[in-house]
Amino acid sequence: MTEFTVEQRPERPWVGVKMTAELAHWDRLNAHVPRIYSALAAAGGVPLGGPIYQYHRLKTAQDPMEITVSVPVAACMEIGEGFDTGALPAGRYLVARPEGGPDVLATVHREMWEWAQVQGLVLAIDERSDGIHWQGRTEQFLTDPQSEPDRSKWATEVTYLLR
Repeated sequence: MTEFTVEQRPERPWVGVKMTAELAHWDRLNAHVPRIYSALAAAGGVPLGGPIYQYHRLKTAQDPMEITVSVPVAACMEIGEGFDTGALPAGRYLVARPEGGPDVLATVHREMWEWAQVQGLVLAIDERSDGIHWQGRTEQFLTDPQSEPDRSKWATEVTYLLR
């Protein structure tokens, strides 16, 4: 089982692309990552880590979801047409840092929800007829797949904003 912590975090600025997408077409989401890094470099910006996938709304794994593919930066900045900017909210977050890349994430999310319930933690979500809306749910990839091809060694940081 993955270890979970609760951390107080400051606001985290980002640049990226907001979209509606399907889990079945994850490659389309990933195609934005090099575009974001390239536009950020062209605008004179410096990334502060690996890509962050921000989940905003999801009903079922088969339904389209609202998501932002982003890169953390020191301050919000414009990097060109077709790109968005914003900040992850400051607050208390439930955090996990599992190894195993995308292959372990479904299990980690389920375990985080269960652990939060046992601990009496309330996730910052709104359940509506069109799905679950998160105020802060992210997956940040900490390992560069180009430098470590073994997926079992990839590290990811998963976070949920708490109420």
